[in-house]
This record gives sequence, C-alpha cells and structure tokens, in this order.
Amino acid sequence: MSTDKDTIDSYGNYAEQWAKRMRSHENIAHEYLEKPAMYKRLPDLKGKSVLTIGCGTGEECEHIKSLGAGKVVGIDISEGLIEYARKSYPDIEFHVMDMEQIELNEKFDFVYSSLVMHYVESWKKTLNNIYDVMKDDAIFLFSTHHPATWGAQRTRSETERISLLGYKKLKKNQECEVIGDYLNTRKIKDVWFGNFDVSYYHRPLENIIGDILSSGFKIVDFAEPKAVPAAKEKDKIFYEIHDKIPLFMIFALKKK
Repeated sequence: MSTDKDTIDSYGNYAEQWAKRMRSHENIAHEYLEKPAMYKRLPDLKGKSVLTIGCGTGEECEHIKSLGAGKVVGIDISEGLIEYARKSYPDIEFHVMDMEQIELNEKFDFVYSSLVMHYVESWKKTLNNIYDVMKDDAIFLFSTHHPATWGAQRTRSETERISLLGYKKLKKNQECEVIGDYLNTRKIKDVWFGNFDVSYYHRPLENIIGDILSSGFKIVDFAEPKAVPAAKEKDKIFYEIHDKIPLFMIFALKKK
C-alpha cells in the first residue's frame, strides 16, 4: 500500500467533514474548475457499468448513477470514507480497496477517478490494475494535480499564500536560488483546510505520460481546465489566478 498511511487515516477521521464539504458545493476548486471539466467529458453512460476509483464519500457515484449508468461500483482505500458512502447511498456498491491492488471479478465499460492519482507512488502498477478491469475500448477518465503548480514552492500564512516556481540569479556573485522543483518525483507533506494532514506525490509530465504509454493505454483527450466564468462571481481572485495558471489536469485514456 503506497498511499501514505497517515493520509488514509486523515481521510477516515475527516469523513463526515469531507462529505459536508463535497455536498455543500462550496469547494470552489471542485465546483468551478475540476467538476465542470470532468462532467463535460463524460460519455453517454446509460446502461453502462462504471467503476469509480477513489470514490470518497460517494457523491460522484451518485451523480454517475443519476446519468443512467446500469451499475456503479465505488472503491476507496479509506474505511471511514467507504463507511460513510454506504450509509449515504445504500443502493450503490462500495468496497474498501487499494487502487494499486484492484480485486474485482468483472470488467467495466467506463472508469472514472477524480483527483486521486497523485496519492499513489506507482502509476505503472495502478494503471496496469485499472487496465485489467476495463473492457476492450473502454475509457478511463481521471483528473490529477497539474505538476506546473504542485511542483512549485507553496507557502501559506494567516496573511498570504504564495506559489512560486523558478529561480533568482544574482549577476554580481553568480549565486542562484532555485524555487520549487518540477523535474524530480517526490513526496510532499501538506495541510489542507487548516487541519487536514495529507501527503501526495509530485511527478513531472514526462514521467506521467511515460507511465501511461508503457501501460498500454492510448491518450484520447487531455485538458488543462480554466476556472469557469461563474467563478468570477464566487471568488474573483481564484478566477483571476486559474484563468491563467493551471491547478489540475485531465486525461482520457482508451484501452487498446
């Protein structure tokens, strides 16, 4: 299990708060950037079997079911999140399961994953497992951190938030300060929402695409979504930043 144990525990302990946050529609990065771009790329799911990886407390499984999917299965490595999902959506099938070790005796027409891939250390192992539970010509649609942003040096305080990727070079004495690290895969410890400890992996786009191609998938769509115009009314600063700087990226992969 390469997903960080402390991160799994954090999600489990945070399950109720996480569900409230997701269902409030107040998470601006989700509601005004990632979700519109992901939902825009959903195919016709009527009667289809769908696997949702990293399903959390189940909200997106319910959304996918509402689109007419014939069968929806959600998996997540956090027992706390799955327990909450089962209570909330008893008519959907949920399993506590590591996405690097998927053990399901069926193949799916469509696989969906929202902002989960950055938690696993081995993309090759994960992608190979996903490939094995997909029907021929099935699509795997997923979103993940954009390395240009998440590879930056990110600092937060009560008065400011800073994200920098670049360098400062002094001509006088040839000293150089490099800020951030895009090109090296590494594990990052972070704190979200002020009290939610989490760890994830940063990897450059070269490594991501290399792992995808070596797993036998064909890339059929790629997006670096901007904040939607409605975000301007909700949070003008968020809109101005993410009209110019990516936060997430989206891949659609086809099983060859």
